[in-house]
Amino acid sequence: MTALGMPVKVASESTYRLGWDLVKYRPALFGFCFVCWTLIHATPVLIGLMVGRIFDALAGGDTGQGIDGTSAWTWLGLFTFLAVARNGLVWIGELRWIVYWNDQSLQLQRNLLRWLLEADGSRVLASSPGEAVSTFRDDVEDLLEYVENFVDGGGILVFTIGSVAVMASIDPWLTLALVIPLLLVVFVAQALGPQIRTRRRAMRRATENVTGLIGETFGAVQSVKLASKEAPMLAEFGRRNEIRRRAALRDTFLTEALMSLNLNMSTLTIAVVLLVSARGLSDGSLSIGDLVVFLTYLPRLTFYLAFVGHLIAQHRRTGVAYERIRRLAVDAEDDVLLDRTRVPLEGELGELPARSRKPDDLLVRLDVSNLSFTYRTAEAGRDGDGQRVDGRPGFAIADVTFSVERGSFNVIAGRVGAGKTTILRALLGLVPADGDVRWNGQPIGDRASFLVPPRSAYTPQIPRLFSDTLSYNISLRESTSAESVHSAARLAVLDDDLDRLAGGIETVVGARGVKLSGGQIQRSAVARMFATEADLLVFDDLSSALDLHTEAELWARLFDHREATCLVVSHRPAALQRADQILVVDGGRIVDRGRLPELLERSPVMAELWEAGR
Repeated sequence: MTALGMPVKVASESTYRLGWDLVKYRPALFGFCFVCWTLIHATPVLIGLMVGRIFDALAGGDTGQGIDGTSAWTWLGLFTFLAVARNGLVWIGELRWIVYWNDQSLQLQRNLLRWLLEADGSRVLASSPGEAVSTFRDDVEDLLEYVENFVDGGGILVFTIGSVAVMASIDPWLTLALVIPLLLVVFVAQALGPQIRTRRRAMRRATENVTGLIGETFGAVQSVKLASKEAPMLAEFGRRNEIRRRAALRDTFLTEALMSLNLNMSTLTIAVVLLVSARGLSDGSLSIGDLVVFLTYLPRLTFYLAFVGHLIAQHRRTGVAYERIRRLAVDAEDDVLLDRTRVPLEGELGELPARSRKPDDLLVRLDVSNLSFTYRTAEAGRDGDGQRVDGRPGFAIADVTFSVERGSFNVIAGRVGAGKTTILRALLGLVPADGDVRWNGQPIGDRASFLVPPRSAYTPQIPRLFSDTLSYNISLRESTSAESVHSAARLAVLDDDLDRLAGGIETVVGARGVKLSGGQIQRSAVARMFATEADLLVFDDLSSALDLHTEAELWARLFDHREATCLVVSHRPAALQRADQILVVDGGRIVDRGRLPELLERSPVMAELWEAGR
């Protein structure tokens, strides 16, 4: 278990255990891929021997390393058969490994997303949206690359042992002189391991800062344009991208430097073989075929020994990747992140299970007692190691107490910044607040999981729409009938808008609902809430995008067509006049409550809001 925002240190042995857990996901398919790629990597040992025999036969002699008198054509036929068979294995192995890769990648991403959406408690991300996207994409990919190394490892080990054994049988001292420098490369890669890990972490952090800024900028395009801050935003993007470029360059440089060392070592060893073989060829101790065997093995042997260095580097990168996944998942256990529920790769997605409603769940009364929440100021940042640190305590709500009866219309009113939205978010478990909330007298342990449809539904002040049809945004592909979708749209006063939209309710709304007006976006989110048929409907300030007439019509339609229990943030006359209870909030506390006429007589805050809303 970890605290919010704190890094998870993944030890080396934990990384190996993680790799083993990933291997066990689909053991039969992994085993098939392992055998297939072991044969692919190991067969060049035989291919090298055959190429050597071909050259010996063409030279008209035989060194005793085969059957005397065998023609070059025989060896060429065997070579061709083996090469074709190996290419067939590559084709089969690639196809099966693609299935394994995609299957396990989707499984990991599904588990991570499911934890963020369904785990108990408030799901406050410990990272920025940019970092979350990078974790879902890049860090999951790092874990799969680590598993891929296990698939290749067996065949690479067989080839390494086999090729060294063949070369040692030809000339042991020359083989020893060639292998020692190659092993030194492995030790260099091991020594550079800490640097590899540090540079990879810095590169990922710089990438998430860039992607996070892009996402935030798209979400605030209108604010940027209204403030005429396009140039400063572009300058900030350029600054962050330059930091990312430098971090990526440092990370890539180290990797390429190791690769260059490996390639140069391969060239050096080939040069040594050519120099030494000159004497052997002249005195007959080394045949043309022996020389070809060395030259055939060395490039691949150099690459495979470099693979060991790559494996060490990948092991450290995997530790960083899993550390970031655990930090995003906050307090998820390994068995949650590595759950083996498979995601189908083919066919249509099945219907989502319908939400069940128990008779005891029907709302009779909601009681909120001593609800309190304190958050940190925007001064939070990162320390010298790049880890997040909290700022000092900021604005709070304190000792918020009220009750909501079934069928009642309850309004939370207050000045800007009084804490109205924070009260709603704390009640719904969207922030980790203290206090006691009871549903029909029974305490709610995990509000974030309990206060969801069909018990409760919520429309935020700035709702989010998907880049899909309006119908999809209302139903979210649940088992909701077309009639229910249209009915929800009518209750949300969208019927006239549907007549004007080219595709009606099947109109594609674009990214974040860009093809709709602000009021249409908000009413679409309200229709989505109505479609859930939840008992408790929570609205956060519809007045931000709706005119007075539309808001009044929305409340009239809602109460004319169904029994609704509402908790509404508003200062509009239509809501205040209809309210059974108004909660007046000031400074994060409820300072008064009652119906509109009595509050106008005794509450200066209510009188001010009433005059401003008329």
